[in-house]
Amino acid sequence: MAASRRFRPAYLVVLALALPPIVRIAQWVNRPAPRTLTTESIAAGRELFNHNWTPKDKLASGDGLGPVFNARSCVECHSQGGGGGGGPVDKNVTVYGISSGTKPATEGIPLIGVVHFKATEPKYQDLLSHVAGGLPGQPRIELTSLVDRSFRAPSGVSITQRNTPALFGDGQLDAIPEDVLHAEQRRNSTAARIVGMSRAKDPNVRGRVARLPDGRLGRFGWKAEFATLNEFVKAACANELGLSNPGRPQATPLAYRSYKEPGADLTDLQCQQMTDFISSLEAPTQALPSDKNEAARVHEGEQTFARIGCADCHTPDMGPIKGFYSNLLLHDMGADLASSTGYYGEAPAAPPSSPGGTPIPVASEWKTPPLWGVADSAPYLHDGRASTLDEAILAHGGEAKGVVANYRGLKPAEQADVVAFLKTLKAPAVKNPIQTAAK
Repeated sequence: MAASRRFRPAYLVVLALALPPIVRIAQWVNRPAPRTLTTESIAAGRELFNHNWTPKDKLASGDGLGPVFNARSCVECHSQGGGGGGGPVDKNVTVYGISSGTKPATEGIPLIGVVHFKATEPKYQDLLSHVAGGLPGQPRIELTSLVDRSFRAPSGVSITQRNTPALFGDGQLDAIPEDVLHAEQRRNSTAARIVGMSRAKDPNVRGRVARLPDGRLGRFGWKAEFATLNEFVKAACANELGLSNPGRPQATPLAYRSYKEPGADLTDLQCQQMTDFISSLEAPTQALPSDKNEAARVHEGEQTFARIGCADCHTPDMGPIKGFYSNLLLHDMGADLASSTGYYGEAPAAPPSSPGGTPIPVASEWKTPPLWGVADSAPYLHDGRASTLDEAILAHGGEAKGVVANYRGLKPAEQADVVAFLKTLKAPAVKNPIQTAAK
């Protein structure tokens, strides 16, 4: 008995050391294995991605498009550089957030969600005035007014926008093992790191994985709200097109909370086909100039990019992916880039929390966006406020203040070299023709 008591602390230490791997094994088991894509599934997904949805659509089982929506097809927004690319500012999504102590103007609306730009009938139309008193009776505010703060939301209310992200290479992103994300967090938290050359890492840069309520790690969405590409697709269909699907109800009009959908619009199979099509999109590549002098300039720009600290977060390689330029971690980007806590649509009335009680994500945190294809994905940042790469770099705040100071301290020619390097990170040559969507 005495011996068992004496060794009990040792057992506890062993158990504590064993638990993290066990948890990660359980998460790995719960993560779907990579699918084998077929030409039939990709073709079917391409048709659904390009399809112009209508109310009571022939391809839908429920009410079809709407009742509130932002676009009539996926490709209407994901269009830059071909089907699957990013989108211009006029395709931005309006996102609102209401603090828990503030009463919404419309009873029963979620505390975070989307103000949709369009509706199948006028009575369903979302308006900002449905969110809170003092907001205008319109569905959108110009991005410039939000950025320059000439528009001020009432106390306790946040109105922001989300720009359409490019989807190229998302199949590879979906396949990154969670252990790689854990390893990147550990690496990002160390006091020193070598990126291209020996250099002390900025101690203020301390990104973290986005741990979802069920313990999985987020990787899709501006704030890494979704663990898998399929979940991202389902949420986009429900929120942007009003197409409900298994696990994701369509958005209910802010002004018409009693609306009842007649049934799921899309099947799991249709959502998987769209996911397969997006997974089939080629990854962006680096296109080096043929001129030797220009190529040397690009090389200098890449070295400077690493030297000033950009690569601390925009990690060149991520597990099996080369030329990715992201660590997929959440970083605090400062108050100027803060936004409502997420893009959840008809989700819980308060931001979810991780098992440890940490809110995910907080207003000023953003996932490090991959820079592959960045040359063809303007505008930049989560709401598209930056029209050039130089503007995007200078707009970084929070943990990136030191990097921005380093960039400002460069000679103009050195800054131009960094931008020249970034402009070699090109979108793939897209084989999917863009279908012109109805307005």
